[in-house]
Amino acid sequence: SSKFGKSVTLQSILLAYDPIQGFACVNKPLNGWWCQDDPNGLGDNEKLSLLLIRYPLQVCAQPIAIEVTTVSGINIFVIFCRYDPLKGFECVNGACQDYRVCFTCPLSFCNTTCVTRWFDSDDPETNGRDSELLSGLFSKYPGYICPNPIGIEVQTISGQPAYQTGNIFQVYNPVFGFACVTAGQTGGGLCADYKVRFSCPEKFCTSE
Repeated sequence: SSKFGKSVTLQSILLAYDPIQGFACVNKPLNGWWCQDDPNGLGDNEKLSLLLIRYPLQVCAQPIAIEVTTVSGINIFVIFCRYDPLKGFECVNGACQDYRVCFTCPLSFCNTTCVTRWFDSDDPETNGRDSELLSGLFSKYPGYICPNPIGIEVQTISGQPAYQTGNIFQVYNPVFGFACVTAGQTGGGLCADYKVRFSCPEKFCTSE
């Protein structure tokens, strides 16, 4: 089987600064901004951990800056409970509007189309969980996964995006991989059977 998956074009723009600062890369999704939550009277949150699940391989796991506006594009001057590029942002009160976020990402994230093949090494019907942890996959498939992935995408084996299943994920990030534990689901739900793939630095795909 092929070492790599299908090439993925990541939508991005590069912003040049000065010779001392170098370059910054601002990831640019098709709609220009990310929004996964709507205010419901309790607030609005655009947590990075949830955006990574909703928009796999399109949001970097280690942003270096964050920008927030309303979905209509109005800049806001509000003190949020959380406003952090590594965590996202959260507005908690009944007056919160609907917000969107944009992250500044490392250049290495924006300059790669290197994506691995899909991996499925575990079965939730066998042991009550689906664990696709990077450490295990790295040992089981030597040479097929870079040691330092910069993105992760998870789907069911039938191709349904992970966020659409309603499962609660105990692990979902490119550093450790993915895990869904049936005992951790609400309402007696079961973990689906998942497959994962990773995006890697471009040099991993061009090293051969």
